[in-house]
Amino acid sequence: MNTKEKILSKSLDLFSKYGYSDMSMENLAKEVGIKAPSIYKHFKSKKDIFDTIVKDAMIRIDNQIDDVDDYKIIKNNQKTLNIEKLSIDIFKYLLHDPFVSKVRKMLSIEMYKNPQAMQFYVEKFIHNPMTKQQEIIDYYGLSKFADLKVLSTIFYSPILLAVKLYDADPEKEDELIELLKKSYEQLEKIII
Repeated sequence: MNTKEKILSKSLDLFSKYGYSDMSMENLAKEVGIKAPSIYKHFKSKKDIFDTIVKDAMIRIDNQIDDVDDYKIIKNNQKTLNIEKLSIDIFKYLLHDPFVSKVRKMLSIEMYKNPQAMQFYVEKFIHNPMTKQQEIIDYYGLSKFADLKVLSTIFYSPILLAVKLYDADPEKEDELIELLKKSYEQLEKIII
């Protein structure tokens, strides 16, 4: 890992622990093992580091959301999606992908202080996944049961709730996965 990558990695660690406002360049330099002025050889400012992390996160999250082919199944002679497996995999991705998990935590800390962080959080962790869900719901013809936006909200809300409950108590991950399974079993009974 080169110095620039170390700066980004340690910045994300510190941002996700303390937030943007409470992370100092001096602490960052200490974590990286360099002097604070050396950071400016690679980045213009703390905001530049933050923006770089956010841009990288946008790419990673968008790539993950676009990959739903593994969840296509045939059920009752109809093409459909294994929404239970998809939801659990999204949940686990948000929790356990080291980069995405730290970005999510960083944004959770910062979103009430920084309009850019709020905008990114809403876009990447709420709007984009719901838009993708709307496309999937429409593709499989499930929109005949209800409004696309309503169905995507019904699908995605349990995942967001489970993530927040996990953040409050990580020991409950298995219990939350079971809750998601039961939620989507009920959803399938209603929709299909």
